[in-house]
Amino acid sequence: MDSGLLWSIKRHIGLVVLIGLAVFAASAALLWSALGFPAAATSRLDIIKVALTVVAGVGGVVALVVAYRKQRISESAETRERVKLLNERFGAACNQIGNEAPTVRLAGIYALASLADEWPEQRQVCIDVLCSYLRIPYEPSLESEWYLDAESEVRLAITSVISRHLRDGAPVSWQGYDFDLVRAVLRSADFSGVHVSSGRFFLSLARFPGGWISFDGMVVCGGEVWFGGASFDGARVTFDGAEFRSGAVRFEGAEFNGGSVSFRGAKFTGGLVDLSEAVITVAPVFDEGEKPGLRLP
Repeated sequence: MDSGLLWSIKRHIGLVVLIGLAVFAASAALLWSALGFPAAATSRLDIIKVALTVVAGVGGVVALVVAYRKQRISESAETRERVKLLNERFGAACNQIGNEAPTVRLAGIYALASLADEWPEQRQVCIDVLCSYLRIPYEPSLESEWYLDAESEVRLAITSVISRHLRDGAPVSWQGYDFDLVRAVLRSADFSGVHVSSGRFFLSLARFPGGWISFDGMVVCGGEVWFGGASFDGARVTFDGAEFRSGAVRFEGAEFNGGSVSFRGAKFTGGLVDLSEAVITVAPVFDEGEKPGLRLP
């Protein structure tokens, strides 16, 4: 609890003293009544001893109250200092991500991911910043060797960081959080092995110009994955070995223009994979057999 919510020390001690006096008065009255209003000096001495004992107890309680307050204030100060340090790290990482040099941006990405691991209270905010970078308009160089350029490499690093935290066995799991990649631009992306057990994973209106987009081994066992209006222009898109157990994966209005789409080895055991409203110029490749939960055009 923040120290500002603690009672003032005067209120605390005053309340304790009042309680102590009330206990003393009640005890003295009971003793006096039990002894039949004694007049003997020894009886009065016993009452005085009891009174002194009560006063000593009140003093001890006051000391405990003071010690307790010091501890709480110390803890509050430590919490404020920790939050201040984390905010400073957050600001520094964001500044790095906005730097012109790709290497500095990469350092900012890993710094922000590390901060998200250590700061669960603001983990969603850190994830939102990483996702928002991918939503910045960008035109990749389609003639670059290996389908990559410096900016594509930075964006690939972000998708790789996200994927590592969404796989089972990750030291710190980000499963259950929301990932807003609406209108993201990705020349290549590695989402292989991610588990979407809850939360929302939005790739609606995203653009994938060329390159390879891997969802190999993806497991959807709850939550939502949306590709509505996404554009796969000449990209190689693979869902090989993916498992769709529950939840929903929707492709309403998605366009697969050229390239290839592969679901080899994918298992459709539950939930829904809806390709019925997608615009597909190249037929997706599936293994032979029944495909429950799959809707095709």
